[in-house]
Amino acid sequence: MKTVYKAAITASVMMLFSGCASHSNFIEKYNSWVGKDINAFIAKVGYPDRTYTLPNNHNTVYVYEESRIQSYPTMTLGYGGFYGPYYGSMMYGSDIEQKTCKLFLEVNKKHKIVRWSSRGNNCVSSQPY
Repeated sequence: MKTVYKAAITASVMMLFSGCASHSNFIEKYNSWVGKDINAFIAKVGYPDRTYTLPNNHNTVYVYEESRIQSYPTMTLGYGGFYGPYYGSMMYGSDIEQKTCKLFLEVNKKHKIVRWSSRGNNCVSSQPY
């Protein structure tokens, strides 16, 4: 029974912490960088994973990627069975989910961020700045 309580508490804490981060904070955070120098961004965040030049206007795109695999504890209640009836049996395991976010920053020749976009299922931020 202690294991059930530990699993429930762990799941609750994970939901509480993940609830603090939001996509709207992510949008505010990167909207605030538009018009600012890319070198200040690099000084704060670090070097990009890759860059490329756009063919139509010769702006540079800086790409930042984040990917991680997250495991969540699960508990299932089972009824029935292959060799006979099992009532009230419990099984423990985990669900695995891949979290990704790719950030694209378009920068002009004056090194100013002119626009940004993102892709992925984990483009969130805990606080806008």
